[in-house]
Amino acid sequence: MGVKKIFIVLITIVACVIIGAFTLNILLPNVTTSIVDATEDMVHNATGMSFDWNGNGNDGATAGTGNAISNTTDKTHTGAGVTGFQ
Repeated sequence: MGVKKIFIVLITIVACVIIGAFTLNILLPNVTTSIVDATEDMVHNATGMSFDWNGNGNDGATAGTGNAISNTTDKTHTGAGVTGFQ
């Protein structure tokens, strides 16, 4: 495959992604907001840095996801009967 064909394929893929993003944003704007919020949460959980890319006031640090609520019936807290769990 020549260099010209590789660039044609890459440009076609990028164009399809951009057209798909615009279509998704027009047809389902709440979905794109949710996807961006989920991405912000993932970046925060992975790196500890918080970003607000879509400007809606929710960033990875304020989203509240990824924080487990501990209680007495939580099997991760009691060890679920595993021998040697401390």
